[in-house]
Amino acid sequence: MTARLDVVKTIGEAYRGAWEHLGEMVRLIWLPGLLYLGLSIASVFVDIEEQRVAAVLINLASLFLWPVIAVAWHRFILLGDAPSGHFHIAFGRREARYLVVSVFLTLLFVPGFVLSVAPAFMPANMTASLVSFLGVILIMVGIYFMARLTLLLPAVSVGDPINPRLVLERTRGNFWRLVLVFAAVVLPMLIVALLVGALLEGSFAMRLVAVGILSLVLIFFALVNIAILSIAYRELIGPAGTQAPDNGDY
Repeated sequence: MTARLDVVKTIGEAYRGAWEHLGEMVRLIWLPGLLYLGLSIASVFVDIEEQRVAAVLINLASLFLWPVIAVAWHRFILLGDAPSGHFHIAFGRREARYLVVSVFLTLLFVPGFVLSVAPAFMPANMTASLVSFLGVILIMVGIYFMARLTLLLPAVSVGDPINPRLVLERTRGNFWRLVLVFAAVVLPMLIVALLVGALLEGSFAMRLVAVGILSLVLIFFALVNIAILSIAYRELIGPAGTQAPDNGDY
């Protein structure tokens, strides 16, 4: 019988763990976290139309920095891995695989998105309506599978095999439970973002302060989300290292 994720326990442990281990978290990720924060702030003040190269470079740097942060936190939660030293910013095989899996999860939405926007370039008829409807259905399917397959991210972080079939088997019947634990992070994050976002209409100094606060809040909630993924992985898939050894195959 497939295990059932305890929603309340998972949310409580994630928030409590992120707060209680805040010092260790900062020690592990302060350098990539600071760089990520700086890039987040810089991106707000970059005009995409006039500074496209700068915008692309900032997005690419952020894209590669996040796996460094996420993998370190996943490994700390699931393995207790806390390397010594003053800073950690290595981008290696684990981080690369984390990035690849993240891109794969994002691609789950591409078919639905393409079909959803296609009717804008088609004559307004029944065919266009059907294509649009099919696009919406595929987006919902993408959300369904993404919610379950996100547990691949902790797997690659700790060196467990990338086994979508196993993850889908172990998460059967847990879709809405996973949605609830993710919502416990997304909803308060959106509320804070809306409140702080109102300050972005002020002076340059006010905008700078608002962006800094917003970036810190978003990073904190993102780390809580990582904790939720790690806990869900432990409860549904099993303790890290209990799967077959990872031989590097996908």
